[in-house]
Amino acid sequence: MEDLLPIIKSRRNIQEFLPKPVDWDKVSRIIDAGRHAPSSGNLQDWKFIVVMDQDKKHEIAEISMEQYEIAVAPVLIVVCSEPEKVERYYGLRGRNLFSIQNCAAAVQNMLLEAYSLGLGTRWVGAFDEDRLKATLGIPEEARAQAIVAIGYPKYVPEKPPRYPLELMTYFGKWRARVRDPDKYFGNYSAIVARNLKGIKTNVEEAGKFVAEKSVPAAKSLAEKAKEVVKNLRKKDEEDEGEEW
Repeated sequence: MEDLLPIIKSRRNIQEFLPKPVDWDKVSRIIDAGRHAPSSGNLQDWKFIVVMDQDKKHEIAEISMEQYEIAVAPVLIVVCSEPEKVERYYGLRGRNLFSIQNCAAAVQNMLLEAYSLGLGTRWVGAFDEDRLKATLGIPEEARAQAIVAIGYPKYVPEKPPRYPLELMTYFGKWRARVRDPDKYFGNYSAIVARNLKGIKTNVEEAGKFVAEKSVPAAKSLAEKAKEVVKNLRKKDEEDEGEEW
């Protein structure tokens, strides 16, 4: 099975798109990825509104705090939730939290699938929800959770900074950290691999250091050797000129 982590790490939030159309086959695959996201109780409380009309995309961009860059993207997908459906099973926590989490999981699936297809995406959460509902005819009982802009990126941003894993991870309780998680879990093969990698890195760095230092030293020795040879030749010439 292909490792998904490189895709997760290299995906970026695209700021600007090229005015280049996207095949419906790719769009349908992206929606299908969202459809297969996990949801509380498998309720699948989401709906996807695909917007490709240029005038409507422009209107949505204006509603989204004037983020007009997304209007250039050939496809906008508005992800909506059905909070009442979740509330019937899980109460207010289902309405106020689970329905949001479910749609967020669907959005993340869509972002990753789009990236795997060579496309760029932009996850938009800043918009006037009432105006968006009026524009797209979204009923009162539904909520617009996110807009996903999909297209070919004009440029790919640099990787944003991330906090180290050890600062984000606790064990057993809040703020409880361990110095070496691999040792804590008895994952000795990982420790050995890590140590070997460290040794290899140290050897490479040492080799580089020696090479950098040895080049000037070798040049200096070569110059000294030339000087010695020159002096010897001069001495031989002087000896030949002397009378015995």
